[in-house]
Amino acid sequence: MAKQRLKPKLTREEMNNQYLNSIFEEFMAEKKALGREPDTLKAYQVTFNEFYKYFGERAEETGNIVASMFIEWTNSMKDRGLRPATINHHLMGMRTFMYWCMDEERQYIDRFKIRLVRVQDEMPKDYTLEEVKALLKKPDSKEKKISVWRSWAVSCFVVGTGARLGTLVDIRIKDLDFQNGKVFYQHTKNKKLQTANMPPKLMRALRDYIAIWRADAGEEDYLFCDASGDKIAKQALTQGFRQYTKSRGVSKTTLHGLRHTFAREWFLNGGDVVQLSKVLGHSTLAMSEHYMNIYADTARDRFIEFNPLENIARTTTKKTLKPKGD
Repeated sequence: MAKQRLKPKLTREEMNNQYLNSIFEEFMAEKKALGREPDTLKAYQVTFNEFYKYFGERAEETGNIVASMFIEWTNSMKDRGLRPATINHHLMGMRTFMYWCMDEERQYIDRFKIRLVRVQDEMPKDYTLEEVKALLKKPDSKEKKISVWRSWAVSCFVVGTGARLGTLVDIRIKDLDFQNGKVFYQHTKNKKLQTANMPPKLMRALRDYIAIWRADAGEEDYLFCDASGDKIAKQALTQGFRQYTKSRGVSKTTLHGLRHTFAREWFLNGGDVVQLSKVLGHSTLAMSEHYMNIYADTARDRFIEFNPLENIARTTTKKTLKPKGD
């Protein structure tokens, strides 16, 4: 058996003399092979195009990429009036690519750090209880539009489970376990199979929706479908939901806002952050803790209920001293 010839190792100068476009294609091919979502790959491409368009010839070769370029790029995005969250979205996309280039196995680019801009905490675009009640009101039995029934069922689903949009469109009939009150998510952001509980009201709503619109569906068919019964695109689902909210007199139109609402009500009703993190499918506690920090100021009633001073004072006033001589 002939001995396999090893690929000659490139020198540091040769590593730094790669065309950035070609290296990015290598990066994208690897991420696609690893099963990254099409939306994620598209975001990488858009961000790279923005970076490359701004720097032009200065970014042709990997050896030209230095830390100061990202400071310059950040300032240019600020000057254009981009929101800090949008700036960070681009920086994080390029940072993923840059750190991949800086990996010890590649060393296409000399190591440096890419820092994000500070973002002021904002209240999430959640729904008021009155708005949620309007969205959860069951459609009239005479309603003939699948988009209305589907948006109603989706509203019930997200308020009942906190599911993501990407998870919703991939749920099949076979993933629902009404006997045990479970739903199995085959598609999640972290690629892990997740099991979620279904509250009784959600199961009743889904049974009604299925009886009207998915009664003839097979086990492999999708729960939330388009008018033809096929898998619905995320854009079509969000568009239908936008029209649905307006028809219910609700000005907010984002499905993700219902996920924020789920987190808020979970916290205000006494749910703990660890379980919330598992329910929402967060890979770390950071995002769930972020929700808790934002909604902490709104939990005045719970603050008073559990406040030591209030409870100690309440216990003291209930005690009465026995008269002397008894």
